[in-house]
Amino acid sequence: MSASYALRSVLIALLCICALRAQAAITCQVTSTGFTAVYSETIATANDTTGSYTVTCTRGLTSDPITFAYTLRANDGLNANAPPTNRAAATGGGANRINYELYRTAAGTGPWNNTTATAFAGTVNFGTTTTMSASDSKPFYARIPALQNVKAATFTDTVTMSLLNSVGTTVDTGTLAVSIINTTSCQFTTPPSTITFNYTSFQTTAATANTPYIVRCTTGVSYTPSLSATGGTLLNLTYTLALSNPATVTANGLPQAYTINGSIAAGLAGTCSSATCTSLPQSRTLTITY
Repeated sequence: MSASYALRSVLIALLCICALRAQAAITCQVTSTGFTAVYSETIATANDTTGSYTVTCTRGLTSDPITFAYTLRANDGLNANAPPTNRAAATGGGANRINYELYRTAAGTGPWNNTTATAFAGTVNFGTTTTMSASDSKPFYARIPALQNVKAATFTDTVTMSLLNSVGTTVDTGTLAVSIINTTSCQFTTPPSTITFNYTSFQTTAATANTPYIVRCTTGVSYTPSLSATGGTLLNLTYTLALSNPATVTANGLPQAYTINGSIAAGLAGTCSSATCTSLPQSRTLTITY
């Protein structure tokens, strides 16, 4: 009986040693810088920016492998919609959201999503059997489509990254913070051009001319147009200028069209020493205040 008991004790001790050795493994974590972008909805080109992620791994024993192959997926964030799949939300949520997308190879190509085909693939290389910690970092790319009609606000989102080993098991998750600042802005999508009057001395009706212009401002912004001067004199002909809408306007985020209207009263002689005269131009400045 005593010999049999001793044998079982040895076997138990050996099994315990094997179990302890099996616990040693490579552990990994994923982190990201996220990205912050300053956006203006009046700019007609997409807003592109970059961020990065880092996979950091630690070997438990010197006998562990010196490489760790991984894939890294990214979900569609907290406000998913398709298409596009990613959206950042302003305080209060609702419809005031801004679309963006994440990419692996360049802004606009190689989507980074939550499938094997759209995941990053990489390897953490320790280099030597005595190196116990190593990391692998890669850039990612974000694109915010142009001309989105949203209010001026800071839009945020949180994307969850899933780190998988070579057999497809998730070994860690991390978050990627998104911050998109939509600035208050206005622009002339069509600036005013030259107003040209054609006038004949002592004509019986007023001469009129105009030039259109188009303004686009961030949704909800109040803006007011004004002219540096509302008239002048050319060839001894007095003209006046007036805005089609001189009042303060609340922008809707879309192009809004107006005109600058000019007029010369009837019955004026003017000054001209030949059959036809052309004056030098005068400059006037149209200002949008917001």
